[in-house]
Amino acid sequence: MVKNSSIIFLSISLLLSIALPLVAAIVLRKRLRFLWKAVLTGALVFLVFQVLTRIPLLGYLQRILWYQVFSKSYPLISGFLIALSAGLFEEIGRYVGFRFFLKNHLDWENGIAYGIGHGGFESLLVGTAFLNNLVISVLINSGKASPQVPTSAVSTLVNTAPPMFLVGGIERVLAFVIQIGLSLIVLYGVKFKKIAFVLLAIAIHTLVDLGAVMLARNILVVETYVAIFAAASLVWILKSKRLFIEKEACDPQQN
Repeated sequence: MVKNSSIIFLSISLLLSIALPLVAAIVLRKRLRFLWKAVLTGALVFLVFQVLTRIPLLGYLQRILWYQVFSKSYPLISGFLIALSAGLFEEIGRYVGFRFFLKNHLDWENGIAYGIGHGGFESLLVGTAFLNNLVISVLINSGKASPQVPTSAVSTLVNTAPPMFLVGGIERVLAFVIQIGLSLIVLYGVKFKKIAFVLLAIAIHTLVDLGAVMLARNILVVETYVAIFAAASLVWILKSKRLFIEKEACDPQQN
């Protein structure tokens, strides 16, 4: 049987992954008056560059024998390349979104909106995994679990310490903040023609993902690591508006 507390924590994680981007979009839209187009652009860029491009590419590589051997022989290098691919695909995607689809709306508010769309789509996507686990848990407890449900999945749900199911929801909140922060970094680079900021976003994204992979054996260490980046991102989000305004004042051509 799956513990009731595990089901409760799974439900909370599911709620966080779904409600957070929706509430953020609605509440901040009233305060910041950003464009819904920016939110949609962020979501579509994540869909195209991550879901429809990077993930299928990685799936294809993982079926190739030489890549399987390479990954087992050089796990650190393999982990770095996977993390780098996330940084490259998502940050280049952000660049494309701002440079070509939001080129006339490169203000701080729409950078926030883009981040909500980008990070929100990711959060909703991860939320489907929480929903799947929640449904399986209910089926297990009702004795109606399908024989097709892998034994490993059942074992994980039954034997995992209940608080661990809350970690996924907390991680979604942290990742959401980081995604908004990265969006503003790329926006700054595009708006003020500073490619170094795009490269910085790629580097930060790579570091976040690489650390999460390398420290995966200790979930608390991983979440602490990600929380540090989330805290730094939050400071950047709050301070960056003034930076955008000051830069625009120094360079009237950007207005």
